[in-house]
Amino acid sequence: MSFNPLRWPRNIKLIVAFGVLYVVWGSTYLGIRIGLQAGMPPALFAGLRLVPAGLLMLAFAKWRGQSVRIPLSEYRIVATVGVLLLVGGMYFTFLAERSIPSGLSALIVALLPLWIALAEYALPGMDRPSARGILGLVIGFTGLGVLMAPRITGIHGTPEQFLGIGLQVLGTWLWTGGSVLSKRRPVKTDAIVATGYEMLTAGVVLLFIGTVLGEWNGFAITPSGAGALAYLIIMGSCVAFTAFVWLLRNAPASKVMTYAYVNPVIAVFLGWLVLREPIDGWVLAGMAIIVAGVALTTSAPTRPARGMTPMPSAETLLAADEAELLAEASGAGSVEAAS
Repeated sequence: MSFNPLRWPRNIKLIVAFGVLYVVWGSTYLGIRIGLQAGMPPALFAGLRLVPAGLLMLAFAKWRGQSVRIPLSEYRIVATVGVLLLVGGMYFTFLAERSIPSGLSALIVALLPLWIALAEYALPGMDRPSARGILGLVIGFTGLGVLMAPRITGIHGTPEQFLGIGLQVLGTWLWTGGSVLSKRRPVKTDAIVATGYEMLTAGVVLLFIGTVLGEWNGFAITPSGAGALAYLIIMGSCVAFTAFVWLLRNAPASKVMTYAYVNPVIAVFLGWLVLREPIDGWVLAGMAIIVAGVALTTSAPTRPARGMTPMPSAETLLAADEAELLAEASGAGSVEAAS
């Protein structure tokens, strides 16, 4: 088989793209943890990741022949969304992983679809979850309770870990705010261009935060820190996002979005394999419950907002609105973007 991916058979491209999406975005939590353990200060670490990633995204859009100009009115929205998603959501992941394992962080982030569904249920004019979706919400948040129970009761864990969990939960709330805003205030700018500006704006803000906090004092990049940073920029933000874009155009959106509940499992496994992060019965139970709840909620059809015409299922909406999916996944990475 040729080593040129453009000439690979379509089924091979699908396997490789899904593998990249699952493994690379699932491994970004490990990359963050390794960089932090190497002494990278969190704000500068996050900012130095996002600025080059944003520039690369804009360069990629330009290479595709897309204009990278954006109206000021739309940039204000994009910048606000970027700050909520990345300065809020992603930066809090960096802060949280100073005291909690990367796998635990990923499991808490996996609740994002549930927080978004809950916010949409509470806000007027937005789709509401069906009965099956509500059941998924209850199940998923029960999994969060299982993860927190041993730390609340003192069975194991430290006050620092409890604080880390709180920071990560707060980060998911900020990310939820950015996701809801992006839906309520959509922009006409190309999704990849908007993503590039989100990353670039948030990266500059994070570099400013790091400067104010004095993180440049004694700042030094070790080989492991540089490796983690390069991996997050190139693989996490560019390669995996490109695979995500390609999959949205070549595979059912409902299958592409399975990364939301595969990534945390990958993250827990890699954290144990590489850093020997502990996996006990509480983590395994919480992981199983959260993944089940997220899978149930994201696969359930939605009900229209009160007084509006019924809408198609969630899968149909996802397939029809690629731009919205791109915007929601831009950080993330997972959440990569996410994370």
